[in-house]
Amino acid sequence: MNPIIIDADTGRELWNSTACAHHTNITPRTWANYYANNRTPNPVTTWGKSSPLWDAEEVKTWHANRPGSPVKNHPTTHSKPPTHP
Repeated sequence: MNPIIIDADTGRELWNSTACAHHTNITPRTWANYYANNRTPNPVTTWGKSSPLWDAEEVKTWHANRPGSPVKNHPTTHSKPPTHP
């Protein structure tokens, strides 16, 4: 079974923080940190008193457009030495 949350007014799929983290390939803790620091899209509503829910399409768009996190000393961040003909 794969239950999902659909907004009755808009028909849009809503994701909790775990689903957002899973889609963006980060840990739930990292998603929570991004949310606490206003680095995620705004939630569209809450489930119960304190569980934020995000519009799945907004999260997908945000993820597709966000730059990768820079990681110091990562091999892909080093410039290649110049080549000589």
